[in-house]
Amino acid sequence: MSDTFSATAFIDILVSVKPGDRPGKYIVHTEPPAPLVTESDTVINYQIIDTDGYDIVFTGMAVKPENNNQLSTASVSVSGKLLTFSDANSEKLTLAINLKFKDKDGLEFSHDPQIQNDPHPG
Repeated sequence: MSDTFSATAFIDILVSVKPGDRPGKYIVHTEPPAPLVTESDTVINYQIIDTDGYDIVFTGMAVKPENNNQLSTASVSVSGKLLTFSDANSEKLTLAINLKFKDKDGLEFSHDPQIQNDPHPG
């Protein structure tokens, strides 16, 4: 048996998507809403966990600032329920994430959480 362990930090962010007050409108909630990243090369995983039975998937993401030298290109799982990328976390800054979704009818929508990078907390 090996005593090895993973030195990579992981942050799982749970995503719920609920129908809004009118057709084609969705309310998105992420938990945590703005994760604090304190370790270098952290893997960040957004996971759709609750949609009230609606077939909703990730299609990708965008980030601002666009040229930030912090985030890798995002990967969407085959099921569309996971969106994963890595964060170098080499600079203290706030990254504005634009999560992109699509419902079963092809309606695209987005949600704008943030990620707080702090390589030297405390």
